Amino acid sequence: MRICPECGWENDEHAAFCVSCAGNIRSTSAVASSDTRPGVAVLQKRLERERRRHDRMRSEDSPGGGGWIAAGAVLIAIALIVGPDRSVSLMVWIAAVIVAIAGIWQIRRDYKAMRIWGIFLAGTAALVLVFVGIRAIQASGTFTDDIGPALSATPTETGSTPVTATSAGSFAGSVPMSGGGPTHDSQMPGPAPKVSPVLAWQLDTGGELYSAPTISNGIVYVTSKTGVLHAVDAMSGEERWAREVTSYVTRATPAVVDGTVYVGGGFSFSALDAATGEERWTIPLQYGGHASPSVRGGLVVVSSQQGWIFALSTETGDVAWRLPTEGIVFGAASITDDAVIYATDEGILYSVDRQSGRLDWRVSLPGAIYATPVVIDDTILATTQAGELHALDLTSGDRRWSANQGSAHPPATNGDVAVLAASDGGIYGLDVATGERRWLYPSGKQVMTAPAISENLAIVGTGNSLLALDIATGEAVWYFLAGDTIESAPIMIDGFVFFGSRDGFLNAVRER
Repeated sequence: MRICPECGWENDEHAAFCVSCAGNIRSTSAVASSDTRPGVAVLQKRLERERRRHDRMRSEDSPGGGGWIAAGAVLIAIALIVGPDRSVSLMVWIAAVIVAIAGIWQIRRDYKAMRIWGIFLAGTAALVLVFVGIRAIQASGTFTDDIGPALSATPTETGSTPVTATSAGSFAGSVPMSGGGPTHDSQMPGPAPKVSPVLAWQLDTGGELYSAPTISNGIVYVTSKTGVLHAVDAMSGEERWAREVTSYVTRATPAVVDGTVYVGGGFSFSALDAATGEERWTIPLQYGGHASPSVRGGLVVVSSQQGWIFALSTETGDVAWRLPTEGIVFGAASITDDAVIYATDEGILYSVDRQSGRLDWRVSLPGAIYATPVVIDDTILATTQAGELHALDLTSGDRRWSANQGSAHPPATNGDVAVLAASDGGIYGLDVATGERRWLYPSGKQVMTAPAISENLAIVGTGNSLLALDIATGEAVWYFLAGDTIESAPIMIDGFVFFGSRDGFLNAVRER
């Protein structure tokens, strides 16, 4: 064969010109070759050179995305510093992800850069996991192990370790459960502040607060979105103890009666020692994190979103009775001396015997019922998703009157006036006997929670403001500006107002 001195192509030994570059190879001496495919090796070398040149040109033509990826990493660091439960942090996280994806898209054809920045992103992800793990360990320093679904209500010895705290101070009364008591009329022991209050203290719970706080013996109890139950000194705001009761979001308000805290969520329902957080008993209960428990006369009534309502012994957790429900119970049950009143999202209102669970009557109302039915004297007040408030006779279930005020939250009432907060920001005062409207206060902000009353004041969260109204006239008396939207119903006791907000803070305000 003859090898072209110009391009290196291997030609036939009799060729006068190169078949690749047409160069004159007459004077080129023929050499021996064992390869029967002339020019294959040279062709392979040329193809390799072309591939490398093509890759280099593609890398040079690709827009630089490394800077975008680095910017995304910086934003992730900022989000971690701000904290995981802030709205600002959420926006920063979203921006970080978008920026990083943009950078990856720009270098998608540059394999070398993809390898380099892939290692960088993997390292960043590892650091984020380490940071989040450290934060979780620090946040759970006083938590006990998760409460698993127990096979029985046998009392246990394990529990959380209490944190030593200062004295809880002197609080004369208590707010033992949602709505202030087993009939959930939202009458608080008070008194509430008479003039614009100031912040006494705040506690960051690390998760949004949907449930209302409760208080007993100077300790405030509240559950957060993270499934943690916090016990907080009402006077100082110092956390006494904390316990993870569920890994699921919980909206249920804990009940605290006779030194025991009753709380549910996820797949179990538990009774804890109010002073230490130690577990007394636990039973398996599927999806019970929405409806708050009610306690009266040795029974705690709680519902499951699987379509059951249970009456349990407060001492042992044993089931006294259980009943299937037409639909799901989202609100708490109201307990009177003789009856248990509860409602479902199918619009069905029930009255059953407190001791036996025997059905007394059943009424169907227009619209789903998510709110707790309120009992005041011989009247039941029930709101529906249709925005109507219905008044029914406690004994017979007969409907007395209905009023369309656009509220799906349970009312607060002193037996004379029922105060309702509508989602459009309107706060109404209705006559309990007739349903006629006595006054309307347009707050101009969305209301996410039920009101509460104490003496002559009705207090409700409107947007990020805590608003106090004169219960007789509906005139505004004072307001307090919170750090975020108020989704936790307030409670009032001994001149304090306790409430939670979406930013995860438990707030305590009092008069100047």
